[in-house]
This record gives sequence, structure tokens and C-alpha cells, in this order.
Amino acid sequence: MESIDQPAAYGQHVNAEITSQILDSNELLESILSLQPQKISNDGESRETKVLKMINDLADNIPHSVDIGALKYKLRNDDNPLNVVLVQELQRYNILLASLRSSLEQLEKGIKGLVLISPDLESVLTSLFENKVPKSWANSYFSLKPLATWMRDLSDRYAFFAQWAAKAAPNVFWIGAFTYPTGFTTSLLQRFSRRGGAPSIDKLEFDFIPIGKAIKDITEPPKDGSYISGLYLEGAKWNFEKMNLMEPDVMELTVLMPVIQFKPIQKRLKPPANVYECPCYYYPIR
Repeated sequence: MESIDQPAAYGQHVNAEITSQILDSNELLESILSLQPQKISNDGESRETKVLKMINDLADNIPHSVDIGALKYKLRNDDNPLNVVLVQELQRYNILLASLRSSLEQLEKGIKGLVLISPDLESVLTSLFENKVPKSWANSYFSLKPLATWMRDLSDRYAFFAQWAAKAAPNVFWIGAFTYPTGFTTSLLQRFSRRGGAPSIDKLEFDFIPIGKAIKDITEPPKDGSYISGLYLEGAKWNFEKMNLMEPDVMELTVLMPVIQFKPIQKRLKPPANVYECPCYYYPIR
């Protein structure tokens, strides 16, 4: 019998072994899924018939695009750098939404025999049948979600920016909605540096201040910087009483962080004591 070292032998939490087993299981299941017949499913329906049923549902869930021209006109007298980020994000998402609509429309025509199914459409057909996000749809931002969850996530992301465009900047920004988060954080530094007497942007950095309030209880933005939500911890958890990091419980693989204030400050000469500099990733693959 093959012996397997326990995670503790390498100084790892037991969750590390659970995560490894989940990844191995997902890889095995994906391999099994790739071997299933491509023509006829278990209930006798072809994959084309199944995908044709999916197309209408997917098309109905695509958000309505915000009018970029009208938005630019609305913001024409406001030089807030965050407005540039808002417009750029909506432009990227609008390109993605247009791609989704075009792909689904052409695929429907192809399945019905009205147009020729190209290799790109064939790839979209196969991905939809396997509940995966087609590669041509996944270029706007990183995601490992399956198709159904990805569509809900896309709707939530777009709703965040659409509400921002229709009303005003939120009190708490959902960092996970941005396709280019570093553009957003840079705009926060730029906005701060424009104040009278503030250092130039190359002499600024962020101080990260955890906030012990729920999002619904935050009724106004901070004086400096912005409140951020949507960050998760892997391999640790946050102690809301003591406001520090602690070991996670078994099976707590990812834990939501509290709201954090990204506060621009002048660059420190040395890092603060008792602060862990945690690397941040867009998605789980390193």
C-alpha cells in the first residue's frame, strides 16, 4: 500500500490536502466528460438539439448594453478619474456582450442549416454542450466558472457598472466586477494626487484598513481612497472580533474578507510591523 505523507509533514493545513483532492477529482471528471458521445445524449437528443434549447435561455440572460455615448455626455464636465474607469469597463463588457449575441445568433442559424458552421462556431457548440465557457467568450476577463455560473456572474458584474452609470459611484466597490482592477486602483491614486499639496502619484502607495462593518451599514464613501469588497482568503480566515488573520477551520477553503479601505498614503520608508503582505490573484490558478 502506497504511503501518503500528511499535510502537517510539510507544514501545511489539512485544507491543503482537501484542495489537492478536489483538483484531482475535477480533472478526472473533465476527462470522463470529454469522452462522452458527441452526437446522441443518454435521453436520445443530439447535442445540436440540446444546444438549440440552451441558446434562447442564454440570449434572454444577456444584459442590455449601456449607451456609452449618452454616458460620456452625462460625465462630460466631471474630471474624476473613476469616470474614465467606468467608461472603459463598460466598453469592454459591451464588446463581450456583442460577441455573445453574435455567436448565439450565428450558431442558431448554423444548427438550423441556414449558414455554414465554421470551426469557431463548432468550438462554441461543443463548449455549450459541455457547460463550458467558449474560449472566444473568455477573453475579456479571467474566470474558471462553468457556463451557467459564468452567465450569472456576468449579469451581476454588468449590473454593478450599469447601476454606477445610472446613479452615482457606490459607497463600496466590488473589486471582482472589474476586468482590469489595477486600472481602478491606479485611478484612486490619481484622484488623490490631484488634491492640493498631495504627493505625485509615483510617491503614493496604499494603506489597507479592514472595516468592521457590513456593506449595508456603510452609508457614505471614505474621505480618502475607497471601500473595497469581494476579496477572499485561501489558507487563512479573518477574525472579525480581534481584526486579524487566523487559521481556517477544516473545509473552509475560501473565506470572504471584510470590507477594506484602500487609502492612498505617501510611500513608507520601511514596511509596518506585524503586517502580512498577502499576494492577490485574479482567480485560483497561479
